Amino acid sequence: MALELADLRVFVTAASVGSLSAAARALRVAQPSVSERLRRLERLVGQPLLDRSSRGVSLTPAGERLLPHAERCLDLAARALDIAREDDTQGTLHVTTHTSYAPLAVPFVIGALQPLSYAVVVDDQHSQDALQRVATGTTDIAITLPVPHAHEVRMRKFRSEPVIAVCHLGHPLAAHRSCDIARLSGHPLAVNFWGSGASLFHEQLLDAPTRAHQLYRISSAETAADLARSGQAVAVLTRATVERDLVAGTLVELDVSDMPEWHVDLMAAHHRERAAEPAIAAVINALDRLGP
Repeated sequence: MALELADLRVFVTAASVGSLSAAARALRVAQPSVSERLRRLERLVGQPLLDRSSRGVSLTPAGERLLPHAERCLDLAARALDIAREDDTQGTLHVTTHTSYAPLAVPFVIGALQPLSYAVVVDDQHSQDALQRVATGTTDIAITLPVPHAHEVRMRKFRSEPVIAVCHLGHPLAAHRSCDIARLSGHPLAVNFWGSGASLFHEQLLDAPTRAHQLYRISSAETAADLARSGQAVAVLTRATVERDLVAGTLVELDVSDMPEWHVDLMAAHHRERAAEPAIAAVINALDRLGP
């Protein structure tokens, strides 16, 4: 029995959405077809990949081992099709970045590639997954946070983003637009705890003191921004995430007098052995022109 990409796609989708019925809807196929492909894949592996229950599905140990490799197989297959379909382009550059930083990363990369005839494909992953894709060659450039990475991945500083506090225009703190941490701590806070200054800010919140049920630790900067947009919390996050909101006036920046100096470094990553490839070299050269 041969391994089919369709079987892997069903498995990855079911693992992602958490149920066979949801996977069927996402793939626009009948649920019996999803179930049959999963059974086929499990027969090929020789053991269950998903535990089924009335609440949905969860990965078995074998499923956890297979999942990252299945995702890479699907990525490589999609990339192979992209390359085969190219016409007058020199190639395709695959860029992986978190959604929060795409407005910074994508225009920069496209600008770097202007002298070349390269197509650009962008996808969204968390930093650790993006760097794994760079290491395995399934993405060319990744814009990530400075997290641990494999030796074959080269990290270069892209830019340093200041962390600021923002709130909805109708929030009580918006009237004066200035406060200290003691006053800030009296309101629900959605904090993206990344970068320099995060630990000190957390200590200051504890000293304020901040009520535990009013402090939301949000790993996604975009989710923290959404809480500010809805008026549910003050968001503490990178300026880049809410730049458009600040320009539009839907969010306002708060001047927090005793907030520590706090920046998040964004890094551009590529595989060390691919630095001379034309598209990657163009991005590297553009990074070098940015200076320290």
